Amino acid sequence: MLAARLVFPVVMTLCLLSVWLLLEQGVHEGIAVFAVLLPGAFIIALLERIMPYRQDWNKSDGDARTDLIHLLVAQIAIPRLMKPVWLAALTTASAWAAQRFGPNLWPHDWPLIAQLFLVLVIAEFGRYWVHRAAHNITPLWRLHAVHHSPNRLYWMNAGRFHPIEKVLFLIPEVVPFVILGTNAEALALYFVFNGIHGLFQHSNINVRLGWLNYIFSMTELHRWHHSKWIEDSNNNYGNNLIIWDIVFGTFYWPKGKKVESIGVFNPDYPKGYLGQLAAPFQGDIDKTSTDGVCHHQDKPA
Repeated sequence: MLAARLVFPVVMTLCLLSVWLLLEQGVHEGIAVFAVLLPGAFIIALLERIMPYRQDWNKSDGDARTDLIHLLVAQIAIPRLMKPVWLAALTTASAWAAQRFGPNLWPHDWPLIAQLFLVLVIAEFGRYWVHRAAHNITPLWRLHAVHHSPNRLYWMNAGRFHPIEKVLFLIPEVVPFVILGTNAEALALYFVFNGIHGLFQHSNINVRLGWLNYIFSMTELHRWHHSKWIEDSNNNYGNNLIIWDIVFGTFYWPKGKKVESIGVFNPDYPKGYLGQLAAPFQGDIDKTSTDGVCHHQDKPA
């Protein structure tokens, strides 16, 4: 039980300290982030074998190759390809904000940990509403269903996003901070936090956070978000923090219960990468729902 409570805060603290030390040594922020996330992913994958939440989720469902491609495309290639686009598109907005409100919109003199918290709060607000919209607006759900399609949760599920949706989710994580002139060090800490948290959030590790579940949107909460049942899954939209779910009434933590089934109801939902790229544009992709798109159903009485 002690290990279940400590594993997330200990690993996260070590990763944040590691990236901070690398930045202090003058390592480029992109290299520093990658140098921490890679061993962090290895540790999380190893922990799934040492202290699994469910043994059956450690068995392959023929999804590893698909998830690896999603990880490489959505989490590595797209953010790097989009970076010059964001900078070019937001130059005018950033210059206007600096002229209108002054050149020092971002509190660069704050301690880095405080800047990290500020980045999290701002990014999470936008991510919350984009994510909530993805469950309630049909065209967005069709893209987001790709992320909900796995029949098990394990660390690589964190990277399963349709490329178009990934761009949408990047907007609240990038746009405010380009305009505000957030420093590279604070963003490096954010991307390490976001990466490690996401891997933990989808992992098959027996994590028990107790009262920290009222701060972080971690595995005990996020498993419910992946439930097939609508009363379970239309909650806990937070990406890293759960605070906006608490504020807007979508926090869900039925203590003493376990998630039954996860995934989408359509048994024919594509498992391959190319099939999942095409799935949002196929009208009959979810044959179990009335509108052809919703993966959720009410629990039977």
